[in-house]
Amino acid sequence: MSDDSGRLRAAIDSLQACIYTKDADGRYTYANDLACALLNLRRDEVIGRCDHDLFPAELADAARANDLRVIESGEPIVAEEYFPFGDPADVRCCLTIKQPLFAADGRADGVAGITIDIDARKRREQQVVSLKNELATLIHALPDPVFELDLEGRCLSYHARSEDLLAASPAAFLGKTVREVLEREEAESVLQALHEAHETGRSMGRQFKAESRQGTQWFEISVAPKSTGGDDMPSFIVLSRKITPRKQAEQTLRERESLLRAVVDNIPAEFWARDLQGRCIMENAATVAHWGSLLGSRVEDAEASPEELADWLASNRRAYAGETVRKEVACDIDGERRVFQCVVAPIRVGGETVGICGFNQDITERKRHEEQIHQLAFFDPLTRLPNRRLMLDRLEHALIGSARRHQEGALLLIDLDHFKDLNDTHGHEAGDELLMKVAARLRLCIRQGDTAARLGGDEFVVILEDIDGVVEGLVQANAIAGKIRDELNRPFHLMRRADGEAITYHCSASIGITLFGTQDISASELLRRADTAMYQAKAAGRNTLCFFDPAMQAAATERAALHADLHRALRDRQFELHYQVQVDEKRRPIGAEALLRWRHPARGLICPSSFIGLAEETGLIVPIGIWVLRTACIQLAAWAARPEAAHLRLAVNVSARQFRQAGFTDQLRELLAATGAPADRLKLELTESTLIEDAEAVVERMEELRALGIRFSLDDFGTGYSSLAYLKRLPLSQLKIDQSFVRDVMSDANDAAIVETILGLGCSLGLSVIAEGVESEDQFAFLTARGCREHQGYLFGRPMALRDFEALLAVLHD
Repeated sequence: MSDDSGRLRAAIDSLQACIYTKDADGRYTYANDLACALLNLRRDEVIGRCDHDLFPAELADAARANDLRVIESGEPIVAEEYFPFGDPADVRCCLTIKQPLFAADGRADGVAGITIDIDARKRREQQVVSLKNELATLIHALPDPVFELDLEGRCLSYHARSEDLLAASPAAFLGKTVREVLEREEAESVLQALHEAHETGRSMGRQFKAESRQGTQWFEISVAPKSTGGDDMPSFIVLSRKITPRKQAEQTLRERESLLRAVVDNIPAEFWARDLQGRCIMENAATVAHWGSLLGSRVEDAEASPEELADWLASNRRAYAGETVRKEVACDIDGERRVFQCVVAPIRVGGETVGICGFNQDITERKRHEEQIHQLAFFDPLTRLPNRRLMLDRLEHALIGSARRHQEGALLLIDLDHFKDLNDTHGHEAGDELLMKVAARLRLCIRQGDTAARLGGDEFVVILEDIDGVVEGLVQANAIAGKIRDELNRPFHLMRRADGEAITYHCSASIGITLFGTQDISASELLRRADTAMYQAKAAGRNTLCFFDPAMQAAATERAALHADLHRALRDRQFELHYQVQVDEKRRPIGAEALLRWRHPARGLICPSSFIGLAEETGLIVPIGIWVLRTACIQLAAWAARPEAAHLRLAVNVSARQFRQAGFTDQLRELLAATGAPADRLKLELTESTLIEDAEAVVERMEELRALGIRFSLDDFGTGYSSLAYLKRLPLSQLKIDQSFVRDVMSDANDAAIVETILGLGCSLGLSVIAEGVESEDQFAFLTARGCREHQGYLFGRPMALRDFEALLAVLHD
């Protein structure tokens, strides 16, 4: 078996679905890794055995019956089967697709199957049934009475755990309206709640009182619509909660307010209180002096408050729930930013929370002193950049974060060349001014989240975090270091000399670079490496940059050169499309796949494998992809004008990065309109990596494009994730069998079985199937005999320039 076949077998073994083949007697002839792992068996313990050896008789009988249906009918089936996975007690429901395997004489003599665990979905379906029963139980478990009223307030039904919770006996209100049961004012309040719920979907917090067997009682109701279907009168579920103790507590609170007023007005700190609806019920003179009187207003209605308006309720729900909260709040007073220490606590009466109160203490001056101490401890007083102490702390965090996130980072050590000469010539004031301006330019050169720091003297450090991969990290670090060097090369205009003339100073810098990531290295060792690289830059003539590892330097240089060449290729139109013909089972041309080539002025014709990776990483794949689509649309429009070529379809590969661009659909719509290309002749080939990430957005994008008439083909099918769970959701029109399966289809029984399974799957899902990499007549005959109707490969033609391709079309037509 070739290396490619070995890799193919490994890819199939790792697919996230159970794949297997059986002979006519039901013995397993192949099972992939997932199937063996779920059975908790080695492959040699599975091969040669049948279902009755592995599973309980009842389950094995059902599986065998399905196998016999496939063999006898010669047709694929989709069925639900049950299997124990490892543990005999762990029997799961699975979705199985079974495809007949045929002998050379055309007789079905085996089965190829794909099995997917759908047990969780079956369980969810059963849970929906039990949920309905639970909801009914929940209603009966509610401690408060629940009524069903119509829009006129007529009581249709009720539930109460005890009739003592009701204002009257059921006979007093069942079938009657609230106007017949309650006083006029209370009845109108309930009717307003019903109409509010009818219009807005709910009503909460309305209160009323009623005379009951226990005397005058207060109630609070919450209303939600039950049904509004057809011409029936809408009905509502009304939850009634007795709040008499709370109302009594509120009354007690109001009675004590006059006494509290005398106390709180003499408190030196700001004091305020709010009820459960967020209304201000108390404030002292200090609060009014800062914020103005808010008495009686809700938080969301107030123009200013010590709680910073809407943030206050969101931040202090815990206080309403009975928990003391401490926080700092910053706000503007008379144009000055002030900071307050706030303590918020619940107000409890009789064990029940009836509101919250708070104290605010102005701590602005204390915070300013703390900030000054922090600045002196962690920031360079001259440049305001982090000092060595803070830089080392951030570098340690960067090393830990990079290892945890598996991301690369870079450390740049920057030393100003000949800085001592400036101090000696123009004095330390000029040197200090240069350092401050260098710091300002460094801040402009780095990304948000990166760190620029002053190490001491004329040395600066830049920490770059989360750069993508070692190779791309080299490119990014090299680019940022180059930007810093160029920025520092611009003239600096410093203080004026004694004669009044300004000093124009030309600065240069030597920069040492070292990368860090998952390797175990200390911050001090990383600084030593950057220092070594910096001195290498000085030895190389100054005003340059060097990587600690020479191999990294060479790779960065080569990568940067290729990146620049790609930009020039776009600008100078060095790209071209080659076309590989696609034919039907009678070898008639039905279209082509457009394949990108780069005609480099020095290196000649370059295949995409040499540059697509870099284009993907740097984002150049997007403009390159737009050029490919525009060129393909222009060619489709040209073919559409020629009767002998109007039927041809053109397949174009689209990268995941390009496909996920927000404006991709609009760009393609504009290209079709501008070129006049027929959309139904354009086929976009997508790989599985494009489809499995953010599947919902991908499906939506594909539906938008399909509405334009564009078709989709799933490229390299079977070599990636190959999940049927998402495959059945995608608006595909075609599966493309990867050439790695086709290559050994005549010599490898497993490859043959996989090809037959893919063809059967395509048939079951209503998708056409095209095989790529067809290079021999035997392969073509095998595929055609098993229902493959579309083909692509060297047997019919290699990728070629447009002129050669159209000449080939003429030959194939003849």
